[in-house]
Amino acid sequence: MAEIVLTKQKIEPEKTRRLETWAREVRNRNSEAVETLQNEGMHAETAFIEHTDDGEFLVYYMKAEDMQRVYDAFEESTHPIDVEHKQVMMDVLETGEDVGDFDFLYHLDNPELP
Repeated sequence: MAEIVLTKQKIEPEKTRRLETWAREVRNRNSEAVETLQNEGMHAETAFIEHTDDGEFLVYYMKAEDMQRVYDAFEESTHPIDVEHKQVMMDVLETGEDVGDFDFLYHLDNPELP
């Protein structure tokens, strides 16, 4: 059964535009990004920006068979888009610490759709 993870990290003040620029680049380099997902064993990854009175947050949804494999593969990756992603995250996130506290309830996939 696939693992589902939701993370939330605080974005440095004034760094949201940099993150949005990076997100556009990732979308433009879709084939590279998908290749890294395949290398990591990731089914899906989705990123959001949450806007709150306490600031802005990067929120990630991830789905994989083995999340530890994903984390390990990402950390060891020398793929250019992964190297750049790590650099951008170090620049735009306050600490990189997960500030969310989410309890997984359920996840549904429609088996009739890809």
